[in-house]
Amino acid sequence: MEETPRNLRTMLAEAKDTSELMVDLAYASVYFGDPDMAEEVDGLEQRMSDLVHDMRAVCVLAARSSKEAEGMSSVLQVISAIERIANDAVDIARIVTHKLGIPQQLVA
Repeated sequence: MEETPRNLRTMLAEAKDTSELMVDLAYASVYFGDPDMAEEVDGLEQRMSDLVHDMRAVCVLAARSSKEAEGMSSVLQVISAIERIANDAVDIARIVTHKLGIPQQLVA
């Protein structure tokens, strides 16, 4: 976790933007058959992993009572959903990086 505390709302917005970019790049890499775009998705995966770790740590530190812990539970579910989206984008990009390919008739 970083030395300077970050706002959870800001980190959630950054995670949302990053996962959205990952999905866009993953689909574009498949559509255009561009391995550079697919590699960029892999690069963003580490950034997303660090961000998810930091957000979870903030949630754990913020929950000081059982009522607060219940509230953080829903935030943790959102964080997990964002993480799944990012991981699925990586899986899509692997179609290009592992040269699995998609028939051109399905892409066009």
